[in-house]
Amino acid sequence: MHASARPSSVVVDADSAEALISGESVKILDASWHMPATKRKGLAEFVSGPRIEGAAFFDIDEASDKTSDLPHMLPSAQEFESYCSALGLSGSDSLLIYDTIGMFSAPRVWWMFRYFGHSGDLFVLNGGLPAWKAAGKAVEEKELSSREVKSGNYQAKENKDLVVSISEMQTLTASGETNIFDARAQGRFDGTVPDPRGARAGHMPNSACVAFASLLDENGKMKSKSDLKHIFQKFDLGKNTVTTCGSGVTACVVSLALHEIGYGDGKHQRVYDGSWAEWGAAEDTKVLTGG
Repeated sequence: MHASARPSSVVVDADSAEALISGESVKILDASWHMPATKRKGLAEFVSGPRIEGAAFFDIDEASDKTSDLPHMLPSAQEFESYCSALGLSGSDSLLIYDTIGMFSAPRVWWMFRYFGHSGDLFVLNGGLPAWKAAGKAVEEKELSSREVKSGNYQAKENKDLVVSISEMQTLTASGETNIFDARAQGRFDGTVPDPRGARAGHMPNSACVAFASLLDENGKMKSKSDLKHIFQKFDLGKNTVTTCGSGVTACVVSLALHEIGYGDGKHQRVYDGSWAEWGAAEDTKVLTGG
């Protein structure tokens, strides 16, 4: 594929994704992750199929900081290098990332690659595997047999400005000078729905509920850029922005939506990695309830 034909958006539909795969050297990653309560296992489903042919599985629980008590926190640069190298990746690869829900965990992996300084093109399949199948694209249905993977030489360079710690969040929530977009559903934000991990229910001061599901259509696809702009028009996007959620996964759906409407710079792409799993469980953080 010539550079002129490269999609202008990170988010690509099934036809564009198919053209990318057939037209140039693009590596495909199934980045599926599921909430523990669903009892679904991304890797097991990947192995049994269906999956996009040639895909490798990217496990956000494995590519994480194993010393943390919090779920799937960012790993060190060295750990990320080792994980990606074992998948046969290099930092210059073009990557197509998808998940089996639609638009759920794939944006987290997109953001992780941005955090670790990936230089190649990054694309996220809009609507994930369900949209791919609905468009009549080919999938592998049979159980995956073991296959040889040539080890890559991934080199990571952390962009630590993209991640926010709990101490910085305490400062930001007190100042009110930064957009803090919470991707959890309204009930969890309001505190009317219990936290699935048993943390206190509610939200941070000076935060706004931008439920990730509100950015998607009925088929689990990210809405059009015009619709996304309409959703965000009530906020002052001239201010810096941090996204947060339950454990740092769907916050990245909001970050990707902002990227799609022109706010892909560092000051709008910061994620509070600990998210509510950390904030709601801490003893010295302020929790509000109500809308």
